Amino acid sequence: MTEKPADNFTEGINIDYKHFIAHNITPQYEFGFGLSYTTFSYSNFSLKRTKANTAIEAPINPEDGDHIPEGGLLSLWDIILNVSHNVTNTGHVGSAEVSQLYIGIPGGPMKQLRGFDKKFLRPGESKNFSFAVTRRDLSTWTSDRGWVLPRGCYDVYVGRSVLDVQLTGAFAI
Repeated sequence: MTEKPADNFTEGINIDYKHFIAHNITPQYEFGFGLSYTTFSYSNFSLKRTKANTAIEAPINPEDGDHIPEGGLLSLWDIILNVSHNVTNTGHVGSAEVSQLYIGIPGGPMKQLRGFDKKFLRPGESKNFSFAVTRRDLSTWTSDRGWVLPRGCYDVYVGRSVLDVQLTGAFAI
């Protein structure tokens, strides 16, 4: 029997772009960086909480019974927040824009990618981008309690990359 390789994760949760942010390092091309032949404007930012249960531990759904189904508790997929905004092509040529959603979880990294969408816009055209944020998107894993929803202020960032943030907001749980 051969041993399986293991990693002790000495870097903690600050891997990839989160490491650069935590150590104030500006890379030449940040996570999510992209080039375009036109310019875009972001506007009409909206954060809307749902009535989903925000108990610290994910509730067990009646249909789960006494076991946790494959893929985890169904309540991890409950939508807690809807984020929307408009993007307008302010340039002279048509091009696609990738809008990216980052969330700062209390006690976690400052920004974690939680959604992205790409849409083509003709010059002068505006389109709405929206993201449904689930309980799992906002939760952290603990070895003793499983997925938990931290209490505190969650920062919300929308932009063209992790460093090119166009819109910001916050909400509390």
